[in-house]
Formats: sequence, structure tokens, C-alpha cells
Amino acid sequence: MVLGMTLGNAAGVRSADATMVASMSTAAQATAADRIFVGTVASVLSRRKASHPYYFETVVRFAVEETVAGAIPGNVELVYSGGEVDGIRQRVDGMPEFAVGERYVVLLEPEQTPALTSPFVGFNQGLYRVIGESRASAVVRDRGGRALASDALPAGGRGAGGDPALDAFLDTLRAARK
Repeated sequence: MVLGMTLGNAAGVRSADATMVASMSTAAQATAADRIFVGTVASVLSRRKASHPYYFETVVRFAVEETVAGAIPGNVELVYSGGEVDGIRQRVDGMPEFAVGERYVVLLEPEQTPALTSPFVGFNQGLYRVIGESRASAVVRDRGGRALASDALPAGGRGAGGDPALDAFLDTLRAARK
């Protein structure tokens, strides 16, 4: 995996924007995941890394709606590289950006020391946006809100516009883990 980070400051911008990640099928993501949950973004905070204050990290807190696999508390805090502090932005190319209130299906890598650049399976592939307020109307798309690739679609249980219904997508993840 090759990562690129864009660093911006008042003096100018240095850029190396290339993030290359091997594509994983949804089944492979589910199998690789240590924990899987459905949650809503409750807060997003960027800060300087305590161990390396010239670098930033972002902490996203999720309110967990449903545990799909693994042991998950009611709230989960995830930390990933990059963020904006005091008007300076550090960005890892391809890293997701979150907004409070967004819902996701989250597939997490096993925790490691030192921490990974991204806690999501496959760098950021294990992150799916949930669209729709009610459980009955909720559908799943990729992290950017776009239609899923054909390998991510469950056999049945399509929702509005042909997107997979949330429950059918979760059943697909559970079945892949058996």
C-alpha cells in the first residue's frame, strides 16, 4: 500500500497525492473485519498527535445502532491520520471525511500497535454510507454515497433505486463470516 499526504500551511502546499490500495470484495472485507457495526457519526474532532505534534489525526465518535460482528460498546471512537488544526490541513489522499449525523456500516481492522493510518478494512473500503432515515427504507451505498459495485450487492433485498436494503447488506456480511 502506498499512501500520499497533502500538507498545507501558510508558506505553501507540498503535495504527494497518491493512495493505492488493492481492491477487496465485500466478502473479503467482512472476513477480514475484526468488528462490524452500524452507527451514526456523533462528533468529529481533529487534533495534533500527542506523540508527533507536527502531524494531525481525526477522532470520529460513532453512536452504535447495531452490532453485526465482534464486541462493540454503545459508542466507538475511531482515530485516523489527517485533519485540520488552526487553519492548517493535513490530508491523506482517499481518507474519508465525516459529518455529524451521517450513518455508516463500518468494518474495522483488528487494532494494532502502532495504530494504522486508517482503522477501516482495506484502508477505507470497509466503510459504507447508509441512506434513509427509517430502517425499512434504509439502503447502502459506498462511503461517498455512490451506488455500490456489483460484487457488493446482495442477491436479493434491493431497496429504492436498486440499492441494497440495509438489512440485506448486513445479512450478506454475516453470511460471508460463516
